[in-house]
Amino acid sequence: MQDTVFVVGLDVIEEKSLNDIISYALDYPRMVLTEAKPLAPNGATLPDFAFGLYVGYISGVFFDGFLRRNKRFLNDDEMSGFHSILFKRTPEIWLKIKAHLQLK
Repeated sequence: MQDTVFVVGLDVIEEKSLNDIISYALDYPRMVLTEAKPLAPNGATLPDFAFGLYVGYISGVFFDGFLRRNKRFLNDDEMSGFHSILFKRTPEIWLKIKAHLQLK
């Protein structure tokens, strides 16, 4: 008989928190993207660098809040859930970056 393994991921409250942070960052792109132009290193494309800043901002805000609420870091299942949500919303993040940077 084979054991069944369930991956729990983030609980409902943490999932909502992450989606709220992503939505807030998308509603106020200037908060993140105004830093992209002056900080982009030579050789980096502006959209790629801006995407990294966006993901860094979202991750930092979420991880800080998670640590304050739970007094611990994410476990492997929770980190997997975090990446899953971020991956699902990546197209939305790219569209916001392109619109803000006025790219086609």
